This record gives sequence, structure tokens and C-alpha cells, in this order.
Amino acid sequence: MRISRCQLIKQSRLAGFFLCWIFFSACSEAPAIKTNLHLQQAIAAEQQNLLSKALPLYQKAALAGETEAVAAVLRLSPQDMTIAKLAQWLQSLPLSDKERQPFLVQLGLWQQLPSAEAQRYQQQWQLLFANSMQNNVLENQQQASTRAKHCALTLQPVLSTAQSATQWQQLLQQWRQDQQLSTLSICFSAPLFVDALELACSQQQGERIDCNEQVLKQVVLKTHATHVLVLAGHGGASYNNGWLQLPDTATLPLLRHELSHVFGFIDEYPLAATIAESECLVGRITPNLLFSLDDLPAYLDLWQIAASDVELTAVDSCMHTNRQAYRVVRQDSHLQHYELSMPDLYLQLMHKQLQRPEQLMPVAYYFAYLARQEQDWQAWQQWMQLAAAAGYPPAQEVLAEMQTKQTSSVSR
Repeated sequence: MRISRCQLIKQSRLAGFFLCWIFFSACSEAPAIKTNLHLQQAIAAEQQNLLSKALPLYQKAALAGETEAVAAVLRLSPQDMTIAKLAQWLQSLPLSDKERQPFLVQLGLWQQLPSAEAQRYQQQWQLLFANSMQNNVLENQQQASTRAKHCALTLQPVLSTAQSATQWQQLLQQWRQDQQLSTLSICFSAPLFVDALELACSQQQGERIDCNEQVLKQVVLKTHATHVLVLAGHGGASYNNGWLQLPDTATLPLLRHELSHVFGFIDEYPLAATIAESECLVGRITPNLLFSLDDLPAYLDLWQIAASDVELTAVDSCMHTNRQAYRVVRQDSHLQHYELSMPDLYLQLMHKQLQRPEQLMPVAYYFAYLARQEQDWQAWQQWMQLAAAAGYPPAQEVLAEMQTKQTSSVSR
């Protein structure tokens, strides 16, 4: 039985345009005769789509040191198998350090790699990321005269695994080709790779992804990033005050949906009752929703748009309250179902906000809130100062008020 090793890799959810390079120097045909009977049987079972039969056979072959079987186990393992368990299993196999390295990269176990090797892998990816955005940067520079400024908003990507690296490279290419997103003066810093065990993102489908926020705090302190985009874990995406969290299989429409929350857009599907109570407030002006028809004049004045540009349409965002929400466009949008298109008015409002990006809440302000909840006032002041340095007016106002009170107290 002859079977291409590259063929198996391409079937993997961890596959990408460069994973053949990671696992093998070339995608060559495997030997005609397999040296391990379990590996032969596993491949045959997988070809018949008998995955529950193939996985234990691959595991047995992996215990004999068959690297092809190791790759298959990582590919077929249930998603609820934690990175920690996979890391422990990988270390138990009779592999040389050289044989083990590609699998450590695949799982994002950077701390278990020699620093020189970790740097080599990451430099390869950084080059690919740079090439993906090069044309977009040139286009943005040519269009800079029509914008308030280039790179009005910069996001800091955080990655772990080979899958997240592959996916991020694809997202960058798709961003450059997207007729709407590519017009935004948004840039992305070079990604930071964080060890998967340290980042500790959850892997549960159907639940929002939860990652170690302490690690992200160190990223922000190191980079002074105003917004971080974490591409890791399995489960639901979310946005939390400057922190975009996406699964490592995220698509461009999903990124676009979560990115819209950075600009203050509210979901147009039913919000959870507790969230709706805090969001659906009469007099509150958001880019896409009004919570009272009486707020329309204030909305038009804030965004400096004509009444003819707005078509108020009832949506279900606030259905768990006694208030009715109205979106400002007629058609269903990506805020209701992320796969849908983004209305032109929403894109126009994003461009308006990028003319004053300091108004967009930075993640440091969120970390200051968490510090206040913990009554860690030293950390609170550190985060508040970082948010103020980014130009965020609420942080600047709080610190100015504190300074006034301290000055008044000293003068008495």
C-alpha cells in the first residue's frame, strides 16, 4: 500500500500551506512497505473513515516511535483532549529531540523547545506574515491622503500553535483582499507566540474561550498594545473591552464581527438578560442601535449623518428587557449573523471613529477595572496610566481628578 504522507497532513485540521515543511523536508511518497503493522492497519481504517478504530491503532504505532502515527494521533484526537494531556503523552514517546520538535511546535509548546529552534520557527512565520501584509501596507500608504492617518488603530495578535499561525496568515491574506476591511486604517503588529500551556485557553466547543489573562497582561505591559487579538483555543469567540478572543480556526467573517465590537457595535440578536439590562439604556448612543426613537436626533448629530441615511428597524437585542432596540439599517447585518455582509453605513461609521481612535477603549482600561475589583490599587494606577497614555479620555479624566484631589489635600 502506497500512501502520500502529505495527503494525510492535508486532511488535518492543523494543516496549512507550510505544515508539510514542518513535518517533513518534502512531501514525498512513503515507503511501499510499512515497518509497523499497527500503522498499516490504522491507515487502512482511516481510509474507510473508521476513525474510532484508526485512533487506537495510531496510538500503538506511536508508542513504537512512528512519527507518522504521532502526527495522526494529534490530528484525530478529540478536541476536548487538553494540551496538557497531549504534551504529557508526547513526552512519553520514544522519539529523539529532533523528531519531537515539530510536534512541540504543532501544539504550541514553545518552552519545551531549545530557544534557538523556537526562534527559527517563529522567524519563518514572521516572514510569511510580513509577505502577506506587504501589498496591503503599500496600498494603505497610497491611500493615506484620503484618511485621517495611517494605522489609526493597531492590534497585537497573540498566537500559540501551528494551526493558529496558519490561520492568521490566511486571515491576513483575506483581509487584504476584502473590499471593506482593507479600506480601514487598521494595522497588525508582528504576532507574539505564547506557550500553549502558559496561555491555557479552554478547548470546549459551545462555550466561550477562556484564556489566562495574566499572560495577556504581561503582553500589554511589554508592547503597550491598546488592543490584543488572541487566536487560540476552541469554542466561542468574544470581545471584552480591548481584548478580541477568537478560536484558532476563526474565519474572516468571525473576525469582522468581533472587530465591530471594538468600535462599539452591539449584537443584533437577543442579548443575555444581564447584558441587556446594562446595554439597553434609553439615551445611550451606539453606532448601530438606538434604544428609543426619541434618540434619533442625538444620533444624527453625534455621527454627522443625514436622516435619509438611516432606516430604523426593530431588532431583538433587548427582548429580555422591557425596551425595544432599533438598528439604523434595514437589512440584516453581520451583527445579527456574523456570516452576513456588513452594511455600508457601518463601514462609514468605522471610518469616522478611526479619525478619533483614542476614543476606542484600550485593554489597559479593562485591566484597570479588574484591578479595582480586586482592590489592587497599585495595579489599578499602573493600568490607568497606560490607558491615559494611549489617549483614552475617561482614563485621563480619572487621573486628572485624582491629581486635583491630591493637590488640594496637600495645600490644606
